[in-house]
Amino acid sequence: MKELVELIEANQTFLIRRTLEYAKLHNYTKYTSTLEEAWQVSINGLTEALLSALRYYGLVPELNVDEDYSTDRIGIFGVLEAQLHRSRGVTLEMFLGLMKYYRQSYLDLVMEANWDKNIERKYLLFINRFFDRVELAFCSEWTRDTKEVLFQNLQDTNRTIINEKNKYLTIFESIPTPAIILDSDNMIDNMNKAAIDFLKYTGIMGTSYYSGNRNVKNVSQLLPWLVEEFNSFIEGSDIEATIEKNLELFGMEARNVVIKFHRMLDVSERYKGTVIILTDLTYRKQIEDKLRFISFHDDFTGLYNRAFFQEELIRLDSGRFDPVAIIVCDVDGLKVVNDTLGHQAGDILLKTTAAILCQSFREGDVAARVGGDEFAIALPSSSPEGLEESCERIRTALAKHNTENPMVPLSFSIGAALGDTRNISIGEIYRNADFEMYLEKPDNREKYRLLFSSLYAMYGNKLFR
Repeated sequence: MKELVELIEANQTFLIRRTLEYAKLHNYTKYTSTLEEAWQVSINGLTEALLSALRYYGLVPELNVDEDYSTDRIGIFGVLEAQLHRSRGVTLEMFLGLMKYYRQSYLDLVMEANWDKNIERKYLLFINRFFDRVELAFCSEWTRDTKEVLFQNLQDTNRTIINEKNKYLTIFESIPTPAIILDSDNMIDNMNKAAIDFLKYTGIMGTSYYSGNRNVKNVSQLLPWLVEEFNSFIEGSDIEATIEKNLELFGMEARNVVIKFHRMLDVSERYKGTVIILTDLTYRKQIEDKLRFISFHDDFTGLYNRAFFQEELIRLDSGRFDPVAIIVCDVDGLKVVNDTLGHQAGDILLKTTAAILCQSFREGDVAARVGGDEFAIALPSSSPEGLEESCERIRTALAKHNTENPMVPLSFSIGAALGDTRNISIGEIYRNADFEMYLEKPDNREKYRLLFSSLYAMYGNKLFR
């Protein structure tokens, strides 16, 4: 029997599939589990009992007229199955009918193995006698109790089923993630409290469970903003699909929602439908955006930080953005302002510099604070004329600020350089701009020192107020 044991052990999937095919073909699935896992458990139980019998019996376990099947190794399995299935409300005819197709699946497995006819006949007979013993024990146990006991057992089971149903309804309604169940016609079968709250739906929860009054809606009526994506999913063959949408519904603020479609897990094909799960990621997206902003920006000025600017220089060094220009700006007199009026006054200088730089460049340019009082701007796809115009815009904005804000005097030294990264590295362009800035730094610093001293003599601590 070793070959038969090995064959059965290696073909559990075949047995599950074949039994399910017979059950579908002969309409037994209308009363059986919808989940493949349940069919797997059922086959595993049968296989375990059959393999145990194969290892125990040396010969085919023929039937004896006076045998007590309730004490038989195989019969005990049938007794337990009778107790289990009877408590579920399964009829004797239903069980025995489906058991014939379980039996046939094991017989098919042997017949498709193409063994010698004598060996095949022996193995087929063993399997038949195994199922005969299971069915005899099943019938014996089934008919043992009175109708009154059976009725009481059925009532007890019905109460248990109702409690189980209520438990899972409670779980479904308590899930904080919006969930919507559609039937095979794409009509709303049910949705949990979270979905009703999210969609501002006016229907009453649970009406489809506890009464015949169902406020049925098509998915296109309830979720018109999702029709295109839903239809695409239904027309395809994927088990699951996920999309992300930004929504503005019912006067609410914009929401970022991940929507997951999932086909019903029903191997019996009795409940064909779709589950829609809505996950509101708005708050998480806001946190992610904030963290991303913090990681890329200088939290004091709002400009990009040094780390981001270095990454940008690496990107611009590829040659795809030539010519590349870099402007370096260094605030003049920050130390004297800090020493005289304190760091709050110096902070005003830095923030004012950042504001001027922000308004002086194109959208694609990258302005960053790369040091305490040093700023840098990268200008991809620039030109000598464009670079000169950019520097002039800075100087014009700086002059305008000083004219309009004489109590907040500002000065910074500017250095600029332009290059083709195919011929010169981005690092060299940066160093050239830095060098140009330091050429005018001493003179600008001295001019600012004199200007600040004269203003401080006139206004004292009223400066930068």
